[in-house]
Amino acid sequence: MAYDVKQISTIVNDAVKDALGKNYGVTKADTTDIVSLGKAINQFNAYEGFFKSLVNRLAKTVYFIRTYEGTHRSVLRDEHEYGAFIQKVYYEMPDAVDNPTWNIPNSETGAYHQESPFDVEGTVGVSALIFGGKGTWSIEVIRPIEQIKTAFLDPSSMASFIDGIYVAIENSFKLEEEKLVALAVNTAMADSLEGGKARNLLAEYNAKFNELLTPVEAMTDADFLRFASKEINRTVDNMGIMSTAYNKASYSTFTSRENMVVEMLSEFASASDMYLQSDTFHKELVALPNYEKVPFWQSSGKNFDFADCSAINIENDDISENAIAQSGIICFIHDVENVACYFGNKRSWEMINPRSEVVIHGEKAEKGYAVDGHANATVFYLGESGTFAVSEFQNGTATVSSSVAYRGGVNYVTIEPTSGYHVDTIEDGNGVALTKVANNKYAYMPTSDADVTITVVMEAD
Repeated sequence: MAYDVKQISTIVNDAVKDALGKNYGVTKADTTDIVSLGKAINQFNAYEGFFKSLVNRLAKTVYFIRTYEGTHRSVLRDEHEYGAFIQKVYYEMPDAVDNPTWNIPNSETGAYHQESPFDVEGTVGVSALIFGGKGTWSIEVIRPIEQIKTAFLDPSSMASFIDGIYVAIENSFKLEEEKLVALAVNTAMADSLEGGKARNLLAEYNAKFNELLTPVEAMTDADFLRFASKEINRTVDNMGIMSTAYNKASYSTFTSRENMVVEMLSEFASASDMYLQSDTFHKELVALPNYEKVPFWQSSGKNFDFADCSAINIENDDISENAIAQSGIICFIHDVENVACYFGNKRSWEMINPRSEVVIHGEKAEKGYAVDGHANATVFYLGESGTFAVSEFQNGTATVSSSVAYRGGVNYVTIEPTSGYHVDTIEDGNGVALTKVANNKYAYMPTSDADVTITVVMEAD
């Protein structure tokens, strides 16, 4: 089932049914704009019915209410009570230039030629992005004053019941906080997928070792799990080196270990522990990096099936015109600056309506999130692969390095022109030109796992 999340730097309310397993799969939620939402946990009539059921109760009453601590993920940030959600400043470094300090004197005159000390032209480019917008979210409760007294035999019992109401409110806030974090991370993953910063580890493995594993089979295959563990650890190391390889904006940056967040799907982490570390004497060679376990990205489904827990489906006009759906996601590695959530400025209010003899209690908070393509982020998933082929053309022949296409892989096309001809254009089905890497050899990196057909047009010399 589809789950649509719309908007990237702002966030809205969303239901907690998926988290509680009340839906079978990934459900839909429209989050197009910042919104304000008042939630009434229960209306007066619902409370009245419950109070009547407690009238003159003589047996012991047990209140089934527990404080929910929730999960703790690194994308949740401190409160930002004033101003925009967050502002970031970026620096583009100038290129290095030759310096005249060690210039050799003129060989004819022997004179030393001093360059002007004021001829520096390089500058540091500075740009800034502001992520603004906050959604206000509230819970509002109407609690009768006189009617509630008739349900209890003493003040302490009534106080315990009322305390339970406020615990339920706090639990609801915690659930909304969890959903906010999940929505932010899911949108960040969709942004990385759309930008080509993702790897289909299963397709890579099948192509490299000539296997035909499915995503379900891969989760119990020790050889694949070793391969996946190696590639995830290699990426963690490589992100620590200054490059443009791991972020959508092609910004020169790096991610140190203390600024790196590794989020791992629980089922994949458990499979790694079971099939690798339990039967090897060299656990450090297959151990995953320090990570945060995530039971599901977007929905638990009804039974925490891998297909539901590993899937996202994001629709966001800022990312792509089309929805970005991907199943089989097992790991998301990102810089702490890639995605951030805000859930704060919490306040409460309470007032008495003496005519109706009820207390109106409200809790309010603000929330939002931002995804930044300048920071490193990579998604790892298990998916099917597409085909890679070159359509027939005249005045030449073509050979491909692989007939399999998948996101993150590289396919090469070598053209053998007929005498007197050369390549005029070589493009994919969307009109994107291939990159020339050598004489008559071209490279193509798929941005999805769909089938790819390359078209070639030859031209006379």
